Amino acid sequence: MILAAHLVFLFGILMHQGLLMDKEASKYIGCAMEVLQGDFHDLTGNYLKYGAYVLFILPFVAVGLPPLAVVAQIVLGILAASALGRFVQRWTGSKATGMIAMSIFLLCYPIQVWTLALYTESFFMSVSILFVERITRTQRLDAGSMALAALVLFARPVGMLIVGPGLLWKMTEGLPTTYRKSLRWAGYATVLVVAICMPGLKPAQLEPIVEAHVIAGIPGDPGAMEHFAGTSIAEAQGFLLQRHGLIAWIELAGRRMASLFTLHRPYYSLGHNGIMAVHYLLYPLAVLGLWHGRKDPAARLVASTLLLYALLIGLTHDEWSGRFLVPLLPWIIGSASYVLGRSHQISAS
Repeated sequence: MILAAHLVFLFGILMHQGLLMDKEASKYIGCAMEVLQGDFHDLTGNYLKYGAYVLFILPFVAVGLPPLAVVAQIVLGILAASALGRFVQRWTGSKATGMIAMSIFLLCYPIQVWTLALYTESFFMSVSILFVERITRTQRLDAGSMALAALVLFARPVGMLIVGPGLLWKMTEGLPTTYRKSLRWAGYATVLVVAICMPGLKPAQLEPIVEAHVIAGIPGDPGAMEHFAGTSIAEAQGFLLQRHGLIAWIELAGRRMASLFTLHRPYYSLGHNGIMAVHYLLYPLAVLGLWHGRKDPAARLVASTLLLYALLIGLTHDEWSGRFLVPLLPWIIGSASYVLGRSHQISAS
């Protein structure tokens, strides 16, 4: 029943917006076409950090039907929904709670709108769920876990914020509690430091940071890039701190993180913002779920991933359509389902 509702829901989105195959999507399709012609320059250069997605759509580009990749994304999304349900079921010990998480995921507009787009969001989110579910289920890091880790890592640059904590969480699983907690948090911090100190970023990637964008494309300090010559997020942050001072720097980071979790936008229609507003109900439930489930190791992994991701956005920028939030929504849904499941059990008893 839920799968039928999911497909009807996707059909409704399709009738409203069609398939999104322009802008960024056209770049991935173009890169795939170059690979088919034997040119790997872009795949190993500009699109290396998105290489897993380029290879994912490659067979569909090869037969001249890139839109068919959406069908594969739908199937992958259903597999991810099932994996999220299993993850929540193990966390809560309730099959009904797992079904609640799966159902919300499959009918969540901010997630499913990207299933019908040849952007990386749907693919990245799905393989991230499959990776986390697998490492929290298996006894050891097996070949399947490592293959999923590679897909996540090369689907989007922020994949390291999921793969790094996930692998560290798994490798320290058998250690004594005190050492385990210390090593994990030290490792999580190291992942974030590596992400912000990595050199070689292009000026176009650093411009939104340097010019104090909250949402990319809307500068708070136009022209500041003319005075900056660094190549890392850390250097951009040092420039911001020196140019604007500590208070303004903290305020900017806070506004960026707030924007990440803001589902509506002033330039969206009233109806669109209304649909988005419904999903705000998940936030307080997710906070309660993480709090009540805080003793569960898997819940702590989810919490650390949410925190690291939000901090990185605070140090970079948000995106105009809110799609940077998409990979976090499954874990917000899973955490909220913890509370919804308990409420269902209480009302049923």
